Amino acid sequence: MDQIISVIRRCLKRKREPESEDQNQARKILHVEGSNKEVQSNSTTTSTSFSRPHWNYDVFLSFRGEDTRKNFTDHLYSALDGVGIRTFRDDEELGRGKTISTELLNAIRGSRISIVIFSKGYATSRWCLDELVEIVHCKNTIGHTLLPIFYHVDPSDVRKQIGTFAEAFVRHEERFHSDKERVWKWREALTEAANCSGWDLESVANGYESRFIKEIVEEVMCKVNPARLDVAKHPIGIESCVHDIKGLLNLGTSDVRIVGIYGMGGIGKTTLAKAVYNEICIAFEGSSFLSNLKESSEKPNGLVHLQEQLLNDILKTNLKIGDVDRGISIIEERLNGKKVLVVLDDVDDFENLHTLVEKQWFHPGSRIIVTTRDEHLLTQLEVHKKYKVEELNYWESLQLFSYHAFGTALPIDDYQELSSSAVTYVGGLPLALVVLGSFLKGRSIDEWKSELEKLRRTPHGKIQKILRISYDSLDRSTKDIFLDIACFFVGMDKEYAIKILDGCNFFPGIGMPILIQRSLVTIDCGNGLKMHNLVRHMGREIVCEESPKYLGKRSRLWFHKDILNVLDNRMGSKRVEGLILHLPVLEDVYLTTEAFTNMKNLRLLQINSVHLRGSYEHLSKELKWLCWHKCPLEFLPQGFHLENLVLLDIQNSNVKQVWKKNKIFNKLKVLNLSNSIYLTKSPDFSQVPQLEILILEGCTSLVKVHKSIGYVKRLVSLSLKNCTILKDLPRSISNLESLETLDLSGCSALEKLPSFGLLKNLKTVSLYECSRLTESPNFLAATQLEHLVLEGCTSLVEIHESIGYLKRLNLLDLQRCENLRNLPINISKLESLKTLLLSQCLNLERLPEQLGSMTALTVLKVENTTIKQLPSSFSLLTNLETLSLLGCDCLIESPEFLQTSRLKELILAGCTSLVEVHKSIGLLKRLVFLDLSGCKKLMNLPSNISNLELLETLSLYGCECLIESPEFLQTSSLEMLILAGCTSLVEVHKSIGLLKRLVLLNLGGCKNLMNLPSKISNLERLETLLLPDCLEEDNIISEILTKRMELKILDRNRAAITQQQSSSSPLRNPATYSLSRCEGASSSWISPKSSNYISVSPFISELCSLTWIRELDLSGRNLCEDDFPIEFGCLSSLHKLDLSRNNFRNLPNCIGGLPSLYRLHLNDCTNLQSISIHIGVKVLKANGCTLLERVLTLADESLGSFLRNRITYVNSVSDLRMGRCNNLSPAFRETVLQMMCKADVFCSICLPGSEIPNWISHQTIGSLISFRVPSFWGAGKVSKLVVWVVYAANEEAPKDFYRNNGFVLYFRNKTRHPGYSFPNPHGTKFFYSFEDHIFVEAMRFPRLDHIVKSGDEIEVKVSQQIEENKCGIQVKKCGIHLVDEPNVIDEDDVRSYTSDFDISTEDEV
Repeated sequence: MDQIISVIRRCLKRKREPESEDQNQARKILHVEGSNKEVQSNSTTTSTSFSRPHWNYDVFLSFRGEDTRKNFTDHLYSALDGVGIRTFRDDEELGRGKTISTELLNAIRGSRISIVIFSKGYATSRWCLDELVEIVHCKNTIGHTLLPIFYHVDPSDVRKQIGTFAEAFVRHEERFHSDKERVWKWREALTEAANCSGWDLESVANGYESRFIKEIVEEVMCKVNPARLDVAKHPIGIESCVHDIKGLLNLGTSDVRIVGIYGMGGIGKTTLAKAVYNEICIAFEGSSFLSNLKESSEKPNGLVHLQEQLLNDILKTNLKIGDVDRGISIIEERLNGKKVLVVLDDVDDFENLHTLVEKQWFHPGSRIIVTTRDEHLLTQLEVHKKYKVEELNYWESLQLFSYHAFGTALPIDDYQELSSSAVTYVGGLPLALVVLGSFLKGRSIDEWKSELEKLRRTPHGKIQKILRISYDSLDRSTKDIFLDIACFFVGMDKEYAIKILDGCNFFPGIGMPILIQRSLVTIDCGNGLKMHNLVRHMGREIVCEESPKYLGKRSRLWFHKDILNVLDNRMGSKRVEGLILHLPVLEDVYLTTEAFTNMKNLRLLQINSVHLRGSYEHLSKELKWLCWHKCPLEFLPQGFHLENLVLLDIQNSNVKQVWKKNKIFNKLKVLNLSNSIYLTKSPDFSQVPQLEILILEGCTSLVKVHKSIGYVKRLVSLSLKNCTILKDLPRSISNLESLETLDLSGCSALEKLPSFGLLKNLKTVSLYECSRLTESPNFLAATQLEHLVLEGCTSLVEIHESIGYLKRLNLLDLQRCENLRNLPINISKLESLKTLLLSQCLNLERLPEQLGSMTALTVLKVENTTIKQLPSSFSLLTNLETLSLLGCDCLIESPEFLQTSRLKELILAGCTSLVEVHKSIGLLKRLVFLDLSGCKKLMNLPSNISNLELLETLSLYGCECLIESPEFLQTSSLEMLILAGCTSLVEVHKSIGLLKRLVLLNLGGCKNLMNLPSKISNLERLETLLLPDCLEEDNIISEILTKRMELKILDRNRAAITQQQSSSSPLRNPATYSLSRCEGASSSWISPKSSNYISVSPFISELCSLTWIRELDLSGRNLCEDDFPIEFGCLSSLHKLDLSRNNFRNLPNCIGGLPSLYRLHLNDCTNLQSISIHIGVKVLKANGCTLLERVLTLADESLGSFLRNRITYVNSVSDLRMGRCNNLSPAFRETVLQMMCKADVFCSICLPGSEIPNWISHQTIGSLISFRVPSFWGAGKVSKLVVWVVYAANEEAPKDFYRNNGFVLYFRNKTRHPGYSFPNPHGTKFFYSFEDHIFVEAMRFPRLDHIVKSGDEIEVKVSQQIEENKCGIQVKKCGIHLVDEPNVIDEDDVRSYTSDFDISTEDEV
């Protein structure tokens, strides 16, 4: 084993570019010895002169040779050269007499500065003028500096082209009378150059040339060698940010522009500003970087010293000012005529800025950069642009941390996992990465573990100090808001939290924006509160500092062990304001009310799953928020002091009646009784007159809503979702004048709605799956309605005609209204409607003729209906952007597109009766996506389809009657062209060679296609080319393979193509070799990056020198262990290896040690018994390995412990396919299950099996399952969703069906987005087997953050990717499990599951 590792390490000397799913594939990747980690090589610069542009010359001299070559220019050149300034003059670098050439233009572009010597004869030379045009162009585009010298000429002569310059232009205009534009450019260049700051011989040195030249040289030296600021020892991740900020500065414009850089403390604002300053300061007449403005201004005479520094930096003097007001006057007076660059770093006071800079003080072209933690300050300053500095990504963070901890780009051996933990803890904050890396440098593993454990409880002091600056600048109430969020509310809905904080009189209306502007709090896409991990720790540490030793004297308690300690020992005090008891496991806790006696000021209390014994009078009277999920009480007791309560959340409780006796709760604004399944009637709402939000979702026993609800005049939101036996609503509900949201989704017993009466502010109504509702309500009063969801109202026959009065309606969802036959005529009056969804209205035969009157419509989906054609007025939908008629198999002809010129997406897939597409499709100049897949009767396309200049995707998949492809004369934007399955296609139009942007071309299954057009080899950007079996090997294919193309995948359903590599071939290092022997329809893959493909000797030993190879296919070659020499481990860049259908009993050791291996395919290796892989392998496919017992990792064999083996494996493979592997050991199955539940990344597994274990909390028969998200979801934890599917293939489906089909999990958030389904980001291919198999997939919370929130009801449907063949698989069972902590699942439950398999439990490891 040591020998293997030694060989591997000797070979690790080159760069690679892996295709990891979680990284940007466009970036270069550096692979470092002994590690499977990947880092960006473009960030490895370690010098402090970061991003210094590369110049070939410092100065380019432009001059009229006859005037000054042998005198002034020669003297100036000698003086510049004498002080080491690299200077270009054409009589040295170019041959005498040459006209302006590419070499001369390159010299200008490669010079930092151009000095233009305007002499009396300068304008007589057209070569000088052409030079000047290029110099001015470089000045305006690449930061080039132009310095004019007026040598015995008046600057106004040059500027206005008078005097000798006028005489020259008279001759030019006569000579170039047919090229007036050229002469005009010369004039423009002279005017612009003369306006630049430079030197006039007569006014600067009174005609004395030696003094004149000395002054020029001194200033040039300052510009060529400016005092550069120290940026960072390892400026990781800065380069792209500098580029972005330079774009915001827009250096080519002549205005005075201010750009603000903002972000949280320690994020790198100052470092970034320094890097920008270093790059652009040379383009200005003067520059100044005022650092630490906040700290400096607070010192005695601090502002005066800053004013002096500003003036002295720019004027190169030693001015003393005396007082601020005089400084303002001097700055305005002395800098008024100068183009300057000023950076004000770490600004926190708007007033201080006005003592240093005002836009009107500076010359046009000046730039001001301001860095601050407070975004609002930039708004006050009225900056032109703002730039928010984001955190480093994981790989950038790891690289920066490693440089400071180890002095290398990646962690050294044995420190990889610890480094990963440290980087994850820090969360991309550069300051913390540097501080922590430097602190841990040179320390032992035990010291690392101890420090990382300590940091989880106590933040690092230096990091804490920097972050706390932002907190210390807040006022008292905003500090309280910050601490409440840090301790309790991360992950909570922003509006929900604001209600609580407002009830505490903390003024969140202003406090919350301040926290957001100072980057202390952020808001995610689902409106949830977020906080950087270190900022949150900083806030919690502030609370801990209130009382380091006595827990009961802290204002906020959140750690469950601390809380139980305080309550069990009755250590609470009046200082405790908030307490949130959140246990890592879902279990009931029993406490006494007396434990809360001393907490008189307790205002925030969460006690989920807690049983309280004793008198409730012991609880605080100051409670503003009570969250008590799974409350065991049947009603809230009389002695419970809830008079000040603002929000009461008792979801999933045993409550039958909220309160028994009449008691007024004047401050209660939110009441959430969701999933209180024993609640039979709602409370009397006259007791809660201030109520704004009422949530009764999932109260499945609720039969009646109290009529007093009509008197709650402030009610804004009412949710009765999934109250499945609620048959009617009180008429008084129509009196809710303030109501904006009414959610009755899933009220399947509801047959009729009361009149909307006075609901004049209603904006959103959801009647999703109210399956017994036969008619829609009268909408006359609801004039503010914006969203109306009626999806799944399967009994709905008609829509009330009053819908036409909803002038503000934006979305109308009528999907799956199966009995709806017609739409009311006046639906065309919906002048604001943007989205109309009519999919799966199975009986809908036509749309209203007046459809074209809905001029605001942008999305129209009429999928899977029986309509035969669209109304003639359709073409009047001038704002339509998306039209989908997917699966409308009765549609005979497409609509006209005469005026729908904004259409971007057109889907006619599955319109099996469609014979032709209207010729007006050529008018859709903005069309980006066109899908005609499955239009089996479509024989040809309109010729003007080639006019679609912006079309990026064209799919004609399965158009079986299509004989020839369209022309591609003007479709220059096309990136994806899919012609697969066009079985009648005879030829591809020769104009395909014009598609310079084409990335994918799929011709698979075009069985009558005999050849390819010769121009196909011109597709320089083509990455994926899929060819049919029938194509003969010819010169065109050879040319494709030998050209310098971007081809990554070439797939032919036959034996691999081969071509001998000649010495002159440009294809030196093909990325992928295929040596597969394909049987039947098996495909081989070839993937030359930036080129190529060549043949390879079948002898494995000859491959060992190809250390740059990334993909290798050796499938079906009858190989065994002895065929692989130990040197095979030298393939240090190998990323994907296919060894399927070979004769291994055990995987060769050298394969197990391949350091970069990411994907390993071993399908149908029927003799294989054991697999040993490197820990870096993430994708393992071993389907059909019928004797396989276990999978080990390289680290396992040296450890010799099965327990240690399991731990190692858990952190390894994330995508495992072991279909029909019926010999797997139970111990290995146990390992797999633990990996699913404990791994920190997305992972999925397929194994033989037919049962769902008991610990899967939600289970059902079939493919559709619903569940409610518990309160812990997203609350600062790393939560996961585990999906378990039991399935089998149907014998009716052809085997080919499974090759391109797979599982897709559709998530429908019935709470927030009832009208939409979100597919999971991974489609997982089926394993073809008639036997029962299990498919398990685990997703971390961040992948679902945009659709899932605490308390939401989620519906998950297990579907197949290709719906047209619905007999493909049978989903027998499915289950969902939500994981909060790694130890939620008991190992005994795991072991009990493995015993369900009929396999020996003897562990042979």
